[in-house]
Amino acid sequence: MSAAPLTTTELEALALRSLNAAFQTAQHEWQSAASLWDRLHSASDVAELHETQTAFQFHQEAVLKIARGATAYERHTALTAWQYTAAAVVLGVTVLQRLAEAKPPLDDATVQELCQEPTLGRLHQALSVPVADLLPGRPSVIPNEHEDTARRWTQVRDGVDTAIKLVLDLAADQDAARPRTKDEAAGCLLTEHCPPHTDPVYQDVLEPLSRLAEEVPLGILRIIDKD
Repeated sequence: MSAAPLTTTELEALALRSLNAAFQTAQHEWQSAASLWDRLHSASDVAELHETQTAFQFHQEAVLKIARGATAYERHTALTAWQYTAAAVVLGVTVLQRLAEAKPPLDDATVQELCQEPTLGRLHQALSVPVADLLPGRPSVIPNEHEDTARRWTQVRDGVDTAIKLVLDLAADQDAARPRTKDEAAGCLLTEHCPPHTDPVYQDVLEPLSRLAEEVPLGILRIIDKD
């Protein structure tokens, strides 16, 4: 039994295309917002230096007001990017695995469900799929590709594991009703557990996760071309 060509499962293809466009747009906006914040931070240092010895500190005041808005926008774009990036990885890995294992196409309800932001635990499960083992080998093109792919997926999976622990730590610090255990934290959505007054839970995870999300469609095409 051979895997059905992706062209016959338009629902999967359209969903993946839409999610990828969404997270790439959000990713670009996040990077732009981060650059803006860096520029304002530098401007604040300059304003503070110039106005230290004067009673008039309107320059510094203006920069700080703008910076507060930039900080909120940076967090907003990052969480938006996370929502669609995580969904793209989970859906993409599911499609890749079902093609590699010659399973039937996903039904509409399943695709719709996988397009939603996954819990941290569900994302961790997707990152635990041995993608490197499912992809056709091509040692003549990229030496050690299998080992490199496995290593990168493991690193991002470990980063999500760290995010789960951070969600648990934040809940403990704030005496929140939940989560109280790591399993409960794994059942959370990151976008709902990243308070604005804390360091971002997605820090150090979002960028490498987005790179994997960009790679998955290429892996799907490699499996289709192989068949």
